[in-house]
Amino acid sequence: MCISYALISSFSIYILLGERFSHILTHIDERKQWDDQVKENYEIYPIDPTNDYCRLDNAILCDEDRFGKCKRIGVGYTETKQGIIAPREQLILGGMQEYENGATILWGTEMSESQNHLFPEGKRHVRAHSHMFAATLAPTGTDSFDVEYLLQMDVGGGLPYFMITPAIISTVKNLFKYAEDYYAGGEGSELDMYLKQKLYERDDDYGKMETLLKEGDMVIDHSHPVLIDNESILFTP
Repeated sequence: MCISYALISSFSIYILLGERFSHILTHIDERKQWDDQVKENYEIYPIDPTNDYCRLDNAILCDEDRFGKCKRIGVGYTETKQGIIAPREQLILGGMQEYENGATILWGTEMSESQNHLFPEGKRHVRAHSHMFAATLAPTGTDSFDVEYLLQMDVGGGLPYFMITPAIISTVKNLFKYAEDYYAGGEGSELDMYLKQKLYERDDDYGKMETLLKEGDMVIDHSHPVLIDNESILFTP
């Protein structure tokens, strides 16, 4: 599917694709706009993508051209409402890989049963499994990008697929419709305000860095792991 948006600056392309689409998928207030069955959806165990663990993963693969650069990784928890079927819950390891050309892969896979102790406290529900999830976003121009959405899911409970598949397809269609409207933006929209804030933060950071360099208070150690190429990576599904 191709989505178009109003480009505010050349800086926008690199923050629009992955971060904003991830926001639509994971932020509970955004998720409720297109998924009427979601009850809880949050990152229960965030992992700092600049820590030694991620740098070790990158050292193992060391191919940013192929696997991208890790910008976010963590474990998320999702719970659905009581509906025609009983509530379901999931524990998903997911992340975001970014590429130099502006493309992004958002990915996720269900944690194994051996990790059930990581579930939050409270009543347990039937476990659904997203065996594989990936949303690949690739720029197609200065104001548009393609999205390839992949989901291999078992809702659990022994329900036949012919009963569940139509509902899943309908939810994904709602996601794309909401994303189209979101990226259309416009003056004063959430996307417009977000981009302006990011541009302000970028310009403010540049100003602080220039001041430190002029005053001689900033010393850059080019041997520091954070400044070494291929600093972080994770295993994409």
